[in-house]
Amino acid sequence: MIEVLIAILGPLFFMPLMTAFMANSHGRSFWRWFGVGCALPYVSLFVIMFVVHRDKKQLAMTVPA
Repeated sequence: MIEVLIAILGPLFFMPLMTAFMANSHGRSFWRWFGVGCALPYVSLFVIMFVVHRDKKQLAMTVPA
């Protein structure tokens, strides 16, 4: 029974986990982005990629070369 539960829930939590991992590795809240990933599974991954890209761009502009 537990194997069936894991087989069903595993793919459902894959995208939220990926989103939360990306957010956490860039200093964002893991659980907040996990919740966003559960609510908007595919959209959240693109949103976090945009946020990370924007943060890196702002950081590059503030650091003198």
